[in-house]
Parts: sequence; structure tokens; C-alpha cells
Amino acid sequence: MWTYIWVMVGFKLVTALFILWYTHAFYTVAILVAIHIPWIVAAACLLGVPGAFWYRLVKVRARRAELIRQEFNVGPPSQGLELPVY
Repeated sequence: MWTYIWVMVGFKLVTALFILWYTHAFYTVAILVAIHIPWIVAAACLLGVPGAFWYRLVKVRARRAELIRQEFNVGPPSQGLELPVY
């Protein structure tokens, strides 16, 4: 499936570049931008959902590492316990 998607994206990019190369009118650029807006929005949605999950996963792993470090890196208390308590 990803092969099909990347071939389609590559074809759209190459076609848009050929059109821009051979026509230098402002209206051509405006039409190409208008045609590609749904594709840009779809790509942002398709990449945003896994990106948000990955970002959350990285944050949770960092928090877990910090909690493990706090739990197991226990130093001696800073109070003077040299003398026994009676």
C-alpha cells in the first residue's frame, strides 16, 4: 500500500513540476495550489496521528525513566545520623 501511495505522490509532484516548468503564469500556480490543498491536508492528517502517538510515547518513556531514576538512586539522608538515637 505504501508503494502505491509514494508512487502517486511522486507522480503528482513530477506532473506539477512539469506544468510549472512549461507555464509561468500566476493562474497556473493558483490552480495547482488549489488542486493540491486536499492532498496536503490528507497528508497532514495521515502523518499527524502517528506523529502525535509517537510524541506521546517518547514523553511517557522519558517520564518512566525519570521515575525509575528517582526511585532507585537513593542517597543517604542529609541529616546527621552519626550518633545513635536513644
